[in-house]
Amino acid sequence: MIFNSQVENKLFERGWFLNGEIKFTAPVKPVSSQNNSEQKQLFRKQIHQITTQSEFIITGTCWVAIDYYCQHIRRQKNPGVYDMDNIVKPILDSLVGINGLILDDVLVDRVTVNWIDTPHDDHIEVEIQYPDLIFVKKTDLVIIKSDSGWCWPVSQQLLTLDGFSEMAKRNFNTWDSIKSEDDYYALVYMLPIQPYLYFSKIKDKNYTIVDLSSLDAQTS
Repeated sequence: MIFNSQVENKLFERGWFLNGEIKFTAPVKPVSSQNNSEQKQLFRKQIHQITTQSEFIITGTCWVAIDYYCQHIRRQKNPGVYDMDNIVKPILDSLVGINGLILDDVLVDRVTVNWIDTPHDDHIEVEIQYPDLIFVKKTDLVIIKSDSGWCWPVSQQLLTLDGFSEMAKRNFNTWDSIKSEDDYYALVYMLPIQPYLYFSKIKDKNYTIVDLSSLDAQTS
């Protein structure tokens, strides 16, 4: 199987992201969550050779579909064949972060995985759907962090808008005030469509973090 990086790169153009669906092929054999860290790091590096070509990163709710192509006889006659559920986490881990395509896997609401027979070498196809069309250019991504630890991913361009600081503080106050399901449905119309994430989920992913309390200085 031949991998054409120029073809894959076109799939990561802004026009494709606006369709709410990104799909790419990786000419790699998946690893298991039970493999050692060195094997998983190598697999992540192989995926990143593809995903780093994307200028954009998904910051909203998304669904991931994984197709694992492997010849029938290699799968059925292999005593050490990977369980399908064990290949999911290494793939998701390789998709998140600034070198991936998704801000964090907490945003993934659904994962489907299939094995498909092929006469060719092992490879995987990954499809990501994000119905809310929420994505941002990686170089423009800023994470606003509140004192409560909740974070709001936005485009850096928003920080220059008049009144943005006050709007952000109001949104965080609304989010922090939610204590129950009833609260959520009573206030959800006041919240941005962009989901909030907790700081501990993204703190080690090399994102640019801006404290909410410093926004006035950032926007002045």
